[in-house]
Amino acid sequence: MYPYNRKSQPNITTLEIKEKAAEPSKPPQMVDLAEDRHLMEILYMAQQESADMAERYAFLMTDPNMAASANILKAMYLDELKHINQLKETTYLITGKREDTMPTGRAPETSGQELLEDTLLLEMDNGDFYRTLYLTMPTQELRDILFEISSDKMSHSNALVYLFSKYYAG
Repeated sequence: MYPYNRKSQPNITTLEIKEKAAEPSKPPQMVDLAEDRHLMEILYMAQQESADMAERYAFLMTDPNMAASANILKAMYLDELKHINQLKETTYLITGKREDTMPTGRAPETSGQELLEDTLLLEMDNGDFYRTLYLTMPTQELRDILFEISSDKMSHSNALVYLFSKYYAG
């Protein structure tokens, strides 16, 4: 309630100092996460995996046999770039430190049907991985990021099944 019946206003600077002192710099659960080296390694590996998947999609986009589906592959490629940024944001939310380096993906070792099938299997595994990681996060903000990535991975799996059946099924 506003103190209408007080003769003097409270000292604003004192209130600001008390409010700042009451706010912790990071919630205790985030400090625990930031100190978890295994989690931080997993987040870095997830960024690398997204960069590798982006390279796969870029390679598949150049496959002349799949030229008609280049827009589908491009959407998945752009999703992977988005995932790298989301994982960087997750790391920032946990540690408070920004990473400016962009991981570089490795070129796929296979092509054609084998690459498409391998990519499908990886995306299916990645969907499970991100769903499990999602369930371990203590805050809604972190869970939202990982849920979106997990949903994208499941959508990619569906699209890859479609592409596999379109180009390589019996």
